[in-house]
Amino acid sequence: MSLAGLAINYPEWNFPLIDDRDAYTLSAQGLAHPLINVNKRIANDYELNDAFKVDIITGSNMAGKSTFLRTIGINTILALCGAPVCAKSMQVSVITIISYMRIKDSLNESTSTFKAELDRLQMLLAAVQNEPKIFFLIDEMLRGTNSVDKYLGSKAVIEQLIAKKAVGMVATHDLQIAQLETKYPDYVRNFYFDIQVKDGEMLFDYKIKHGECKTFNASLLLKQIGINVEAEE
Repeated sequence: MSLAGLAINYPEWNFPLIDDRDAYTLSAQGLAHPLINVNKRIANDYELNDAFKVDIITGSNMAGKSTFLRTIGINTILALCGAPVCAKSMQVSVITIISYMRIKDSLNESTSTFKAELDRLQMLLAAVQNEPKIFFLIDEMLRGTNSVDKYLGSKAVIEQLIAKKAVGMVATHDLQIAQLETKYPDYVRNFYFDIQVKDGEMLFDYKIKHGECKTFNASLLLKQIGINVEAEE
């Protein structure tokens, strides 16, 4: 009854097709987040067609990286529940979603953010090793440590996932991670969310594009609250 009610309440949504080929399929046209107001949400197209890929998504703060990962995740779960999805069309393999998002410390369990991140990574790597068709969604890996270890650790994790033929998405602010596409051109793809600055105002289109991001906005955001960031010579 719940699934039927969803289909009745959102007649513009569509039922997905289930793909039974050997590799991974997760393709959609006009895919949007179902919990964002229909007058505000931005739809995107995405294609993973019977393949094994790791997609690196770079972009500015607030440009849409995390929302896109959530959009992929929630619509995939709806699809595999037998529900309609917030998209014009969607085709997806029978996969298991594992997310690495919004990981926090815990006072009750005496767990730091970094330890919580390590625990989730351990769970992900074990699942990839032992379970069929895991699709991972990673949002800004290893935030609980310094920038050097963050980059080196993130790179090592992604390379291990590639070695295991794992499939999924990694959203990151670290442009060095995007260089993995050069090392693994047949496995890694780069995508980004852009920002335009016009008369000091940030403009976001929330549309995913191929390639790596070249424009970042942290300095502009800091300037808006009275902090000027000087570039080092």
